This record gives sequence, structure tokens and C-alpha cells, in this order.
Amino acid sequence: MGIFTSRSEKLEMSKNFLNKAIIGLGLGLIKTKALILNDVTETQDAMDALSLWMGRELMKEMLDQKIVKVSDSEEKLIGELMKVINLAEELDLNVENNKLKVVVQKCRICPKRVGGYDLEGNTACPVGGILTGAISYARGSDPIVSKNHLQTGEICHIEMDL
Repeated sequence: MGIFTSRSEKLEMSKNFLNKAIIGLGLGLIKTKALILNDVTETQDAMDALSLWMGRELMKEMLDQKIVKVSDSEEKLIGELMKVINLAEELDLNVENNKLKVVVQKCRICPKRVGGYDLEGNTACPVGGILTGAISYARGSDPIVSKNHLQTGEICHIEMDL
């Protein structure tokens, strides 16, 4: 009978990001269960709440690996995050008046565009929550589930409070 062993000696530290995202998902479920496990919470609000914790864990790993520093700009933090999780082919962002405006084109994690799932008129985009969580962790602030304003389609517009 074989024993499963991890080939961790071959894994680079940069390969830990999927693990961190899953850890964040589990933590997010515990932290937000009252918000998301009811009949009145919209799917996008639930996804924002869960993915916020994923973003925090991802940023924690990026800081541990010294990919970014807490003093880096939001643009640098998000740019590096895009690289480590292969988020989208194109992502533009603009920070003004404590708001982050993000335009995502050719998203690589969209449940509808990439996964091909019929979301029955709902959205379940994790991008806004991931970015909000990542930035809040880097800034040392408590995670706040803000209402991300999402316009879906091939080009998604996300606006969030910082």
C-alpha cells in the first residue's frame, strides 16, 4: 500500500497561493456564516464576503515571501497579486477619493465566462472581494465587506471602497 507523500522539496514557495486561497475560503465561511447562510443575502454579497478572506490570505503569503511590502501602492499590490494568481489577461485600476475602480478583461476565474455556468441572472465574482481583502490586509485594517458595484460581461467594472 502506497503512502501519499507531498513533493514539497520540488515546490517553490510561489506555489503556495492555491493553498492560501483555500485556507482563506474556509476562514471566510466561518467568519461570515451568519451573513451568507440565509435566504436574503444575494450571491454576489456572499461571494464578496468569502473572497475577502481569500484575498487576505493571499496577501499574507505575498508579504511573507517578500513579493510586496506594506508600503507599496495599491497598484503595485494588485499588480503582483495578478501575477501570482493569474487573475486576468488585462486589468486596469484607478484609485481616487478612497475608491478603487477596476476594469477586468478576459478574466481567468469568472464562473460564467470561464466555467461556462448558468448563474441564473446572478453574479458570483470573487475579484472584488479578493482585491478588497488583499489591500485591507496590507494596510493593517480590519476586513470590511463593502458593497462592490459590479457590472458583468466580457469587460467587468468593479468599484470598491478602500
